[in-house]
Amino acid sequence: MTRDSFCLLLALNTSGFPLGFIFFAPKNTTSVIRDLSLLGYIFQQQSTQQEAAMDINDVSDIDRYIHVLDAQKKTLKAAEARTGQRPIDRKTRSQLIHRHQLAAIQAKMQQFKSEHHVHSTFLPPPYPPSTAALETLTPIFIRDLRLGTHHRGKYILVRSATGPDRITAIMNIVEDEQEDAIMMQLYQQPEEIIRPASSIVATGDIFLIKEPFFKVMGDGEYGLRIDHVSDILRIDTRHRLCPHKWCPRLYDLDKTADDWKQEGNVAMGMKKYWEAIESYTTALSTDPSVAEERIIRLNRALAYLQDENFEAALADTQCLGPNPNTSEKAIYRGAKALYGLGRFSECCDLLQILRETYPGNAQATKDLARARARLSEQQNGTYDFKAIYEEVSKLRPPRLDHATFIGQIVVKPSPGRGRGLFTTKAVKAGDLLLCEKAFAHCYVGDSEEDFSGGSKTKLLINTHTNRMTIGSQSDLITLIVQKLQRNPSLLTEFMTLHHGSYKHSGVTEADGKPVVDSFLVERIVALNGFGSPLTTKESHLGIRGTKKTFGSCGVWPLASRINHCCTSNVHRSFIGDLQIVRATRDLPADTELTFWYKNPTGDHDEMQKGLEHWGFQCTCAICLESKNTSKKVSKKRNGLLGDLKATLDVTNIDTSKAERILNAIGQTYKHPACDVPRLALREPYAHLSLLYSKQGNAEKAVAMALKALESLGFVIKGAQLPVSPTQAFRVERLGIMTGEVVGLWVHLWNAYSARAPHLLSRVADCARLAYKICVGEDVTFKESYDEEGDMA
Repeated sequence: MTRDSFCLLLALNTSGFPLGFIFFAPKNTTSVIRDLSLLGYIFQQQSTQQEAAMDINDVSDIDRYIHVLDAQKKTLKAAEARTGQRPIDRKTRSQLIHRHQLAAIQAKMQQFKSEHHVHSTFLPPPYPPSTAALETLTPIFIRDLRLGTHHRGKYILVRSATGPDRITAIMNIVEDEQEDAIMMQLYQQPEEIIRPASSIVATGDIFLIKEPFFKVMGDGEYGLRIDHVSDILRIDTRHRLCPHKWCPRLYDLDKTADDWKQEGNVAMGMKKYWEAIESYTTALSTDPSVAEERIIRLNRALAYLQDENFEAALADTQCLGPNPNTSEKAIYRGAKALYGLGRFSECCDLLQILRETYPGNAQATKDLARARARLSEQQNGTYDFKAIYEEVSKLRPPRLDHATFIGQIVVKPSPGRGRGLFTTKAVKAGDLLLCEKAFAHCYVGDSEEDFSGGSKTKLLINTHTNRMTIGSQSDLITLIVQKLQRNPSLLTEFMTLHHGSYKHSGVTEADGKPVVDSFLVERIVALNGFGSPLTTKESHLGIRGTKKTFGSCGVWPLASRINHCCTSNVHRSFIGDLQIVRATRDLPADTELTFWYKNPTGDHDEMQKGLEHWGFQCTCAICLESKNTSKKVSKKRNGLLGDLKATLDVTNIDTSKAERILNAIGQTYKHPACDVPRLALREPYAHLSLLYSKQGNAEKAVAMALKALESLGFVIKGAQLPVSPTQAFRVERLGIMTGEVVGLWVHLWNAYSARAPHLLSRVADCARLAYKICVGEDVTFKESYDEEGDMA
């Protein structure tokens, strides 16, 4: 093979146009590109990945799921016809218990089968949580409940008559003091792996349900459905509302604070932190001495830390109050709580005090170094990305120990689109604008990534919005509800995220407890959530398949403020639960940041339909060009695109004819590609470049590759072959930055290695910049593309 010889790899998209082309430089050339075969994946992936509708696997338009939605809506409609009725065919207590026990046995047997299971979560029409004070409510009994009714102004006391069963909700049979029984469904409870259902609902537990919702369930039976975690309270036998017949444990009244503290300590030893919290809380209610109270609070602070209830933990340490507790445990646990809350500066201060006051505490020095590393990330955006990749390779779920960096950006009103992110000063292409730790993130492992044949598929069905998604969205809703319930100070800011037309009362507290609206959380997740790969680098290199959407998902509040535009000026990427946002071109101060919610096609009507979910229209240059193009011209353009596809979709391609058609298509545009990118042309030009490369026509191959970049809005001078002796190579304008741009630059680098070696360093810089923007960092560019470092 000579220096000018090349092997080629072709990747085709579903339309038949190739998405990539690879030059394989022979091993004896001055530079060797490592793993070039991966580039075929890059072109194939980057036209789909990270460019879908926030990358969530929306299946609302797929027939088999539409049938599921239709069936559920029919069930709801039938149930609505019975609204207000008091059922007369309720099963007896013994019948319900027997039926529940059989169902639990069947569910356990299913666990041992290797079948594929679909776990569906149906969201009912939204209803607000109870915000009424308990003292204003009056009791109601099971026999008085009416179907389809939220019994406002009422509460019901029930006792668990069975252990729980968990599918998508925790279900068990409960009875009232009149010994009538009913099914109870608890939603938005922690996953089994985090907290067993048996610790949430145990036989004999007593619950108070505020303003209960009574309904016909999916199987036609009746039940109490609790969607808001603040609507249900577990009470003990000492509660003033507990019926006397349910209070046999009189010996509990004789327990001392120390007895309850010891029970808490035992629960801590068993890692049952929720039980420990309850025991310590009860201990504090039994009038302990001042010294005992301080010890119990510190013990409870530790339990709260383990439960990620950081606000309560910090309060219990009493290390930041007017008369701070300066004991070693108080300071240390207070610092841990501050770290969990992301208050790294205060955490560093407290750890410094701990190190000075208790010099024998070796852990304080280690934790201070860790907190300072987070503070540096938070203040300066200094991240060790290679170390982060090492971290993410070992963690499942990939919850990384890193801080959020907010660059030169600010949240401001965006005319017609709510609020957005804007630059506060001029920034350069590739600059890090945001590296945000997820507010909440749910990971779907490899075994669940293949939705057609994995062990479990989770389907979230919103009967109110007619939207269905596959992945971890239902888990994400629960995770956020639980986080807000544990750390209520986060509620106010979280509620400001876009939630469409959903009406929220604004009430966040009742009876001294936080009130979390689960349906508000669902709306925020639907409108602000991102699907995410384990790492964008892996997706870019084709390491984990070629899906365009992801089962893993999360909410990154600041990144979610970025509005959509087809000609986006920033690009998002992911490493674990970190989202990285970089500028794709130089931006002046006070520029609104934008990226794609939906992969732009150049079709105005199609794009606006895809954006209906967010309630605004895109008015970018591409969409306006499409909107203002006459039907006659659109018809001509589409006809020519069809002819082009037919011309390229044959064995012996007439390249001259293909070029003529491309030129004719170009004539249908009023504006140059640098002003209005021509997205429909980038793949055909890439196809022609591949063909000319195969023919050994390097000049034409480079020309078509440059045309592909030009179709994305790039303006590049001095790059044609043969190289002009009077025109220097320069990139006058960067275009739309997609992952395939990296491959195009690498392709050009290979071509220039033989014909224009003096351009290699400049082109390598362009490839590295594109990689940095699209992958989120450039420290792995060398290992991804250049074995000997010649492109680095």
